[in-house]
Amino acid sequence: MPADPRPTIAPIDREAVASVAAILPHWLETLIASRGLTGVQAAIWHEGALVAEVAAGTADESAGTALLTTHRLRIASHSKMFCALAVLRLAEQDRLRLDDTLGTHVGELADSPVANRTLRDLLSHSAGLTRDSSDSGWWALRFPFPDREQLIEIARTSAVVAEPGLHLQYSNIGYGLLGLVIESVTGAGFADAVHELVLDPVGAEGIGPDLPDDATGPEDPHGFALGHSTRLHGARRTVEQIPTHALAAATGFWASAGPIATFAGKVLADDALLDPASLRQMRRRVWTLAEGTGYGLGLQEANLHGFAAIGHSGGFPTGLTRTWVVPAARLAVSVLGTSYDAPTSDIAAGLLGLLSLASGSPAGKAATYEEAGALGGASNGRPRPQPLAEQAPVLIAGTERTAAEVAALVAGSYDSLGARSRLAVLGGRLFLLADEDLDPSESALELAVGTARDEEDAVTLELPTWGDSGYGSWAEPALLRLEHRDGSLRPVALRVTGQLQVPTADFLVPAQRIRVPR
Repeated sequence: MPADPRPTIAPIDREAVASVAAILPHWLETLIASRGLTGVQAAIWHEGALVAEVAAGTADESAGTALLTTHRLRIASHSKMFCALAVLRLAEQDRLRLDDTLGTHVGELADSPVANRTLRDLLSHSAGLTRDSSDSGWWALRFPFPDREQLIEIARTSAVVAEPGLHLQYSNIGYGLLGLVIESVTGAGFADAVHELVLDPVGAEGIGPDLPDDATGPEDPHGFALGHSTRLHGARRTVEQIPTHALAAATGFWASAGPIATFAGKVLADDALLDPASLRQMRRRVWTLAEGTGYGLGLQEANLHGFAAIGHSGGFPTGLTRTWVVPAARLAVSVLGTSYDAPTSDIAAGLLGLLSLASGSPAGKAATYEEAGALGGASNGRPRPQPLAEQAPVLIAGTERTAAEVAALVAGSYDSLGARSRLAVLGGRLFLLADEDLDPSESALELAVGTARDEEDAVTLELPTWGDSGYGSWAEPALLRLEHRDGSLRPVALRVTGQLQVPTADFLVPAQRIRVPR
């Protein structure tokens, strides 16, 4: 998702967030069906409350086990955020300093090539250490993740690949070594230390630092979902979970979408764990990456749809994950997947896009397409539709209805053989969304409620569009046909530039080969 140059939008209210939460389950189901995904969890936290917690697809595709919101998934490099929080907590307690060196705290490394690397450089991937060592077969599940002794050996023999500070050099090994620092300073194992320093102080539940010895599988509603391979080599294979041992600080954590969104929102938006000064250190950008994204101390940063967001992603043999927090809006979203090709970062960006629409921002390039002289044409520009509450009422079948009532009547998904569209009310405005898109907000059309033409036993409703590039319906309204059935009006067909779609529940998939008309 390219960085967005637009300024951060205004804080979003709960009603707007709820309007996105209402369509989230249906959107995820569409993505899974249209893209052949396995399972996806998603959650939205806002102003201290978990507003949405959704699961769709499978936790074990081979057995047909449905993914639940309570299933646990590995969140991989989210672990770096937890590790950084633990280090900063120890710094607040004056038990270490960020400019301390690795050799100061880990005796076995005092005379090693990594001894002079600082904790700050390790946290920001500035220490010039190998990403995963010269043979990281644990990622391919060829052998177990390294234990402490093996990690120490890597650090002593092959970890250094560059001088500190030359360039971003992402390092799981570096974060594994930070885990050893935490153990040395606290005198406890990493799991116990991170519980005491990070998880327990904020009452976090449903999150843990590594695969438990007694972990159950997807047959348990609170067990671990299986991972799934990609379809590159044919049918997907299920992938078992694996403990990460000495690399837990880099990649071992697990969670469900609801708990990680809640934790991240509390800690990064509501200052529930660190002093504000410590959190500023963590957020402050160290590296500026492609397209304006950045990395601080255990945190990634980006501007997405006008939201200045911080968080982390994760990639593990069992799936991909992404969490973003928008401190200014007290907002967090998390998307977790059960396959290695799950487009969780794209879905999370799309979720922020929908929340941006709900907050009142126009879609992607809509304003550009509607400004005076757009595309080099002679248009004087067109005003954006008013919110539904401010639009004029419409006379339908002899009854005056408000624009909001009409929008509620027509909202829902509409199918054709090749696509699914969704009419959705987001933040008090009506949008036409491409439901199978990873980021429906980019191509969203905003609709006004126009005139209604009464016909025998039916009504045709015009929905003028705003924000089209010109390849679709810039000058043509969407047309919605409603029919009187069982004493009430219900939608039966949606036409956009002549393309016909019917309500999803009414769509019939051809049972055989589709033949052209003769």
